[in-house]
Amino acid sequence: MVVVNPNGNISVMHDVESLGLAVKKKRKADGLTQQELAAIAMVGVRFISDLENGKPTVQLRSVIRVLKALGLELVVMDK
Repeated sequence: MVVVNPNGNISVMHDVESLGLAVKKKRKADGLTQQELAAIAMVGVRFISDLENGKPTVQLRSVIRVLKALGLELVVMDK
């Protein structure tokens, strides 16, 4: 799994924990609280917390909403 930010920087994610850390880092870099990001992405604050903490059962649809709200893309590609 690859996450691409608006600057074209690419981060390869090997697990849910690294995806959560990338989301948290981008949220903080954008100066957003979990509450603000949740409102923008139309998800619950609990979801943002679960995602940032690497909960393995988060819903993909909601993950994509959060990534979109942060200006990130999820890319799946062959190794």
